Amino acid sequence: MYSQQHIQQDCLAEVYKEMVEAVGIESTLKLFPILRGQQINFPVRLYAKEKVSMKISQEYHEKNVHELSREYGYSSRWVQKVIKESKKEESLSK
Repeated sequence: MYSQQHIQQDCLAEVYKEMVEAVGIESTLKLFPILRGQQINFPVRLYAKEKVSMKISQEYHEKNVHELSREYGYSSRWVQKVIKESKKEESLSK
């Protein structure tokens, strides 16, 4: 569609200027036909709660609450809650 050498970067829409600064012109041109016209909201957290919850349930024997909260970007309180629920489920399944 657009070739890299014919792009006038000073004429780009603001969102595409930011994208070029973040990932480069080549990646922006790859993403443009896929994403154009769409409004996209990115979650505040990188990881999905449900998947992190499962990982924490598997890893809490090896790591402490603070390590887990730092690793996954969730609060210590939330990690403790996940561990408590996981222990409760373990005791019910025995």
